[in-house]
Amino acid sequence: MYCSECKNLYRTFEGTLARFVEARTSAFYQVSTRIAVRKHVDLVRAKNDLCEHQEVCPWAILAQHFGQHGIVQFAEA
Repeated sequence: MYCSECKNLYRTFEGTLARFVEARTSAFYQVSTRIAVRKHVDLVRAKNDLCEHQEVCPWAILAQHFGQHGIVQFAEA
C-alpha cells in the first residue's frame, strides 16, 4: 500500500539505526565516540529524509488519516 520511495527510505533508516546501535555498543565506542557521533548524524539524516517524504507522500498521508502516526512501519511480505 505504501510507495516504493517510502519503503526504500524506511529500509535506509532501519540500516542506519542498526549501524548506530552497533557503533554505540562496540568496545571501540569506549575509547572514541567519534564513530558513534557520525553514525548518529547519519541516523538523524535518514529519519529526516523519511519524515520529509512522508509529509508529501499520498500513501503515507492516507495511512496517517486512518490512524497510523509517526514513521510508517512496513511488514515484510
